[in-house]
Amino acid sequence: MKKESGTSSKKWIIFFVIGIVVALVVIGIIFIRHRKEKEIVSIDGQPVYREEIACIVNKIKLHQREEIAGKAGIDISEFTWETEVGGKNGYEYLADGVIDRLKEIKTMQKEAMDNGLADDIDYPSLMKEMERENRNREEKKGKNETVFGMTQYTADQFYDYFNENLSLQNRKELIYKEELTVSDEEARAAYDADPGYFNNEDYENVERFAKNLVLNQKYQEHLKEMEESAKVEILDENLLLQSVKDALEGK
Repeated sequence: MKKESGTSSKKWIIFFVIGIVVALVVIGIIFIRHRKEKEIVSIDGQPVYREEIACIVNKIKLHQREEIAGKAGIDISEFTWETEVGGKNGYEYLADGVIDRLKEIKTMQKEAMDNGLADDIDYPSLMKEMERENRNREEKKGKNETVFGMTQYTADQFYDYFNENLSLQNRKELIYKEELTVSDEEARAAYDADPGYFNNEDYENVERFAKNLVLNQKYQEHLKEMEESAKVEILDENLLLQSVKDALEGK
């Protein structure tokens, strides 16, 4: 009886240890998920998470590095992200650059969503859309159907693909709603300002292109106005800076 009791006790101890390990794993997963999904920045009410911050860091870090090194008056080979200029280090300048780029992107996305061109524009939703798109493209490839562009998108590639297409749709919608318009006088003025841009063709032959040029310019001005008036709330400055550092380190 004692032997059976001892064996039973050992089993309970093993189960207890396993239970603790499982609980710790679950807590760890919840912690990581929370860390990843915590809203760090809000732009015009749209949430920004650390994954989107990392995406932007990857796109602008090289340009930012050159710009900060220039401000510091040092060669790029001497630059580190700890380099300080005007009381701010490289990480902080990079974080500012991230916010500027996000203002440009999120304001366009929000307007497009308000125009009924997108259901969700938060980064986790975009990644789910990427997974669906990649599955569809893989299925088409398996059926020997034509696949235009990438067969499989990475997160950064899909982010650009989504935003470029959404912006084109948004521009068309603004033109359709006549919120973006161009007059004959504006188109003619654009042509007269630089006929060489139109290969010196007669205006009548390139009128459509001249109007499109003006519409593009107006759309860019419109996007800039939205960007400049965007309401930005940095909900966790420390986490913003840490997210920038993690992205630079590939975490």
